[in-house]
Amino acid sequence: MSDCVLVGDRGYLSQSIQLDLFQAVNIKLETPKRANQKDYKPQPYLFRKSRKRIETLFSQFCDQFRIGNNYAKTFEGFKQGF
Repeated sequence: MSDCVLVGDRGYLSQSIQLDLFQAVNIKLETPKRANQKDYKPQPYLFRKSRKRIETLFSQFCDQFRIGNNYAKTFEGFKQGF
């Protein structure tokens, strides 16, 4: 991937990570700022909507495939559970 915008969550606020991504492969990492941070401004609606959809799908997959309580040691073991 290169020359694109990635939507991250609040855990990816590191300036050095964002700078490395941009310098290496021209990827702009968009992360929402916390309300108590300097330069806070709400994310655009499109990013918020996309982020909510991604989180919903991730949660549904976790429930469907029981990822939270899977005890497989290998990917082959994970596949055999279904």
